[in-house]
Amino acid sequence: MRGAPLEEGLTPFIARGFNNSNTWMLQRVRKAWERVQKKDKELRGSSNGPIGGYRRRLKAHAQGLDWLPNLRTTKEVEGEALEEDEEVQALKTELGRAQTAKEKFKSAAVRIRKENTELRDVNIATIRALEQETKRARKEEHGWNKFRVALWVSNRELKLRREERDQS
Repeated sequence: MRGAPLEEGLTPFIARGFNNSNTWMLQRVRKAWERVQKKDKELRGSSNGPIGGYRRRLKAHAQGLDWLPNLRTTKEVEGEALEEDEEVQALKTELGRAQTAKEKFKSAAVRIRKENTELRDVNIATIRALEQETKRARKEEHGWNKFRVALWVSNRELKLRREERDQS
């Protein structure tokens, strides 16, 4: 199947009307077509020729060439291996440094998180103690105010009695 489904192929679904079963079947047809298209793209190369055939021909052609592996000399291979080894060693040391730095940052983050938790606990305890002290102070002040009012009332009564006594 090449290309999108033809309208003639979809006409029976459209002609019967769009009820649940017909729309479901139309969706299945569309999804099946999308899967076929994706598969088609996977099997083709950039020149739209089949990939498998080219690879088989190339492999058969390369098997007949016994001189191909001898083109590279051992010195070139050793030189490249040494360069790669030096690069690999440099990358490994850099990776090791990065991992130690990561571990240092991780331990610092854990330590800071722990200190933060401890300080938060201290802060919460301080807030609770301050609230309790404030409540106690308000109660005490309220008691002093009651006492002050009672003293003021008794003082007023004494003054009135003295004035009455002085007048009589």
